Amino acid sequence: MKRRFTAGWTALALAGLASWGGPAAALSARWPQVQRQGTVAYVTGGIGRTEARLFERRMSSYPLAIELLEHAGRAEAFTGAADVTIADARGRTVLDARAGGPFMLVDLPSGRYSIVATLGHARLKKSTIFVRQGTLARATFEFPSHTD
Repeated sequence: MKRRFTAGWTALALAGLASWGGPAAALSARWPQVQRQGTVAYVTGGIGRTEARLFERRMSSYPLAIELLEHAGRAEAFTGAADVTIADARGRTVLDARAGGPFMLVDLPSGRYSIVATLGHARLKKSTIFVRQGTLARATFEFPSHTD
């Protein structure tokens, strides 16, 4: 009987800590669900400081990291909701998805790819990105201010 009572209070205390917003708040950042399109797996997000840090820590687990930025005056701000299209060396689309935040981590086979990111009326292209397993290829897209 005593154990259940103590366990109940422990659960309440942990719930209180999680809602407090202190160090336990970092535990609330969850890794978004891995999505698939054909044979390509990807995860997207990074909204908010805690989730952005989580993506930065996990970036090296994927062969391709895409970052989406928008100029905000002299500064750069992360942006989300950009449409991202990745084509292989033969020009076949292997991924056509909307980013759910400033990061998109993509698990692609080794090879040469081109990436197009579209936000509002702006369309930016990276003609050649080489992806190799075991290394991180990065593609950063910097949109002009007020693009979305």
